[in-house]
Order: sequence, then structure tokens, then C-alpha cells
Amino acid sequence: MRMKSLATGALALATMGTAGIAVASAAPLPQDPPPAPGLPSPDQLSTLCTQATDPGVSYTTKTNLVENGISPDEGHVADHDLRKAFRNGNFPETFAVTNIAPAGPNMAQADVAISGPRFAGPVEKHLVFVNQGGNWILQHDAAIALIQAASATN
Repeated sequence: MRMKSLATGALALATMGTAGIAVASAAPLPQDPPPAPGLPSPDQLSTLCTQATDPGVSYTTKTNLVENGISPDEGHVADHDLRKAFRNGNFPETFAVTNIAPAGPNMAQADVAISGPRFAGPVEKHLVFVNQGGNWILQHDAAIALIQAASATN
């Protein structure tokens, strides 16, 4: 009789454990954890990258997207390279932003995967962003790296 009760108890525990696992595994897992308070969202940074690399918009309109703006020399080169990449078929491009983390006071860093019709696979860049007056913008060197990656032609 004692063996039967031990077996019944073990079976009951196993059944509850299996049911608990089934319930736990049925719950959806988050795709990417929400950003920590004070950090930008992946959508904010993706939109910023899209705006900064838009081949149809002059660099003069984009100066507010980059820390300390864009010099005329850099802007003319960026506009030329982005238009050339557009003619090459690089666009539309998408920017998948992950691993957003603090990078100092009023700064964030993130991994950005650039995809487009002419890229064999996503081009990965680790970029830095700056919060200026409540708006997230690209750190200057990050903006240059992003534009170079987005305008690379095969």
C-alpha cells in the first residue's frame, strides 16, 4: 500500500510539473526587451538611421540629425555617395536596431544591422547616439560610419 501511494504521489508531481512546463512554454517570449528608462527605443533609432541616409534629402536638411552638424565638405560627399548608391539599387534599406545600452551621460550605443536589396547579408555597425535637448541624434563619427555603410556599392 505504501508503494502505491509513493507511486501515485510521484505521478501527481510529474503531471503537475509537465502541466507547469506546458503553461510556461505557451507564453510568448519578448522579441527584444524594452529599452531601459532614459534610452531610445529601437524604432526611434531605426527611424533616425533612415532619415540620415535618405538619398532624396540634402545634407543641409540633415544637420540636426548629427552631433555638431555636418560640414559642407562631408555633406557634399555624403549626398553624392548616397545618390550613387540609390542609382546602384541599394535602396530601400532597413535598419534593425538591437542591444541598446548606455554609453555615457546622455549617450546610448546600439548594434545596427543594415539590409537592402544589394547587400548579401546585413551589414553590422555598432553606433553611438547622443541625446541633445530630448532628441536622439547620431554621434558624428557614427553618422559618417552609417552613411559609408549605407552607400557602399558592389
